[in-house]
Order: sequence, then C-alpha cells, then structure tokens
Amino acid sequence: MTRLFVRIKTPVVHTEAGVDASVDYLVCDDDGMTEAAGQADAGGLSRIVETVAPWAEDPARVVVLVPVGDVLSASCEVPGRSATQMRRAVRYAVEEFVADDIDTMQVASADLVRNEPVHCLVAPRSSVEDWLAFLAETGIQPGLMTADAMALANDTDVVSVLFEGDHALVRASEQMASVDLPNLGEVLEGVARGSLNAAERPVLRLINGTLADLPGLGVEGFEVEEMPVETSVLGFLAGEFDGRAVNLLQGDYAVRRRPTGALSRWRPIAAAAGVWLGVVLGLLAAQGFWADYQASRFREQAVDLYRSLYRVDRVAGNPASRMRRLLGQATGADESFHGLFGQFGMGLADISGSFELRGVTYSPRRGLDADLLVTDDAVLERLGASLRRQGLDMEVISTDSAQSGARIGARLRVSG
Repeated sequence: MTRLFVRIKTPVVHTEAGVDASVDYLVCDDDGMTEAAGQADAGGLSRIVETVAPWAEDPARVVVLVPVGDVLSASCEVPGRSATQMRRAVRYAVEEFVADDIDTMQVASADLVRNEPVHCLVAPRSSVEDWLAFLAETGIQPGLMTADAMALANDTDVVSVLFEGDHALVRASEQMASVDLPNLGEVLEGVARGSLNAAERPVLRLINGTLADLPGLGVEGFEVEEMPVETSVLGFLAGEFDGRAVNLLQGDYAVRRRPTGALSRWRPIAAAAGVWLGVVLGLLAAQGFWADYQASRFREQAVDLYRSLYRVDRVAGNPASRMRRLLGQATGADESFHGLFGQFGMGLADISGSFELRGVTYSPRRGLDADLLVTDDAVLERLGASLRRQGLDMEVISTDSAQSGARIGARLRVSG
C-alpha cells in the first residue's frame, strides 16, 4: 500500500488566506521505493496531493511527524483495575511532568498494561489543532501523528542520534529530544549513566554524521556505529518507522478509519438493503393500517345494516356471524357470506337515503337475496353499478310499484 509521510518542520501560521507551514513530504510504495519527495508549503502540498496522492484522505495511508520539541515523552505508572479506569487516569498520572494546565494538553498513551510503565506523549491541544487544520487545508486526513524522533528505531541498549543541521534528534528507548549540537555531549553522558543496561556497553548510532562532527565528544561508554543517510532525513525516518509509535490522535482527535477488505465492499450493498428493508416495512405497515381501517369500515356498515334489518340499537359480537345464525347458516360453515354481505353493504352505502331494506336471505348456492323499497329505477341502476365495480353480479328478480305508494318494491339476487 502506497503511503504518504509528512514531516512538519515549522510552526503553523494563520493568515487571511488560511494556514501555512513548511513541511517535508515523501510518497513511498510497499517496497520502500520513493515515488515523490521534497519540501513544500500548504499550497505546494495541496498540489502534490492532487497529482501524486489523491488517496491522502484515507487515514490508514498517512503518517504525520511533528517536531519532538513540541512533544513531551514520559513513562509512568498508571493506576486502575481495568483498561477503562487506566485510560481515565493517564492524564493525571503524567500531570507531574507538565508545567501547564493538564486540561490544555493532549495526552496519548501506548497500550495500557496493569502494573507496567506506560509510554505517553503530551502536546498542547492548540498545537494538535493547528497541525490538523494545516493538513485539512491541504486535503490530508492523517491516521497516525507522532513525534519525529519516535520514528527512530527503538532497540534495547541503543541510542540513536540523527544529525540535521545544527541540531540532532536523539532517541534512547522511550526518551527522545531535539538537541543543539553543543549540548549533545552532555545529553549522551546522561543517557549513558541513566536507564540503559549497565551490564553491557550501549550502542551509539550516529546517523547522517560522524564523530568528526563532534570534536571532543566523550564516547568511551559506547559502541559507536556510523550510518550515512543515502536519501533524505525524512526518507530515513520513513524507512525506520515500524508503526508502533504512540499516536497523538486519541480521544477527541481519534480518527474514524475507513472500512477495508470485504467489509468495505459489502457495506454499500448492506446500506442499500437496509434502505429497501425500511421501505418494505413501511409499505407493510401502511397496508396494515389500511386493512385495519377497511375492517373497521366494513364492521360499521354491517352493524348499521343489522340495526336496519332487525330494529335493534345495540349489536353484541360479530354482526355477520349473528346474521348468519338468524338466516339459518352455521357460523364458519361458509366464509363467503361475510365477504358478500360486506360488499352488499358497501353498495347500499352508495344509495344511502334512497332505499329501505325489508329483508335478506342467504344461500351458498344462490347467493344473497334482498327485498328493498327504492324511490325509482335509477336507484337500482346505481346499486347495480356499485356492486359490479366490486366484482359482483346483481339480478333484479321482481319489482312491484304498488307495494308502497310511489316507491318500488324490488327483490334482488347478489352473487360473486
């Protein structure tokens, strides 16, 4: 996987045009071969990202190195019975090493292990926010941000010194700093007397420099190795970087990484399936509400018809079942009665006020026979049209205009 390394060299400055800083950048492939490298400001880095590293918004492919002079490295015991308790206690465990208000500092730690010292990095939150603002200006989303000296190899009983102009990056185990060359001898003497294994002579790696660059430096307590840098300082740091550095992007600054592998391929499909599932469930819910509404409407019509037929004010239970029993039909014997009677009731609702229902009988073979009084033939035509729209057949068996003055008596047969 091709990766982008960015090393921030100068403080971030805010201008009317945005934010700016001087950086070194390096794009390298899986084999460590350099595809692009150089120095740039915000504008130049933006162009590099557009042309060489358009994938720089993927946090997994971006490593940012910040000046170790702006970062405190400390190792301390962190109390707590669980990882959660230890994470809450980390910032207070390093408070004794910090002169400023701990609430203004970003505290990041390595993996927390009970009863073992924990390596922590501490940096001003304002600096972290400036670095992130600069990177955002250039279209970069970092996944890991750490001190530049931490990219040096962390080997047991090895002190690494990387010469760079008038100063050097120094790392000895979890101790690291940027040191002016005149003070380098004193720092190395302190390291030799300090935490390294006294039973063996530590190795002093002089990178990008030699003993000749430090006349008078006492190195009697070290085994000295001189290592030339064939590419650039950032190229060497990228080659040494093993990914085990403490990441400053924790807590409020933690980055949500993009899904990779099979999960990333299936996530859009899963999202689309979730949307469709929501739509289907919504439609099913709407159908349920509509069916409930229709059932309530049919029941109301059946109750009204029952009251009209049998001259009662209150209907107990299922009106269709009660009418089937009154008509001599066994309850549940022929379920078509319920549907046929309900549809007939809907047809009568369309001629409301123009009829009087005098009686009704039902036979599974013939269908529903009803005796009506209607105001004129047009009412029967409207009733027939309404029933036909529901898929029913209506046959007028007989009519008698003398049955009730000006009204027409009609005997109808309705079938499915």
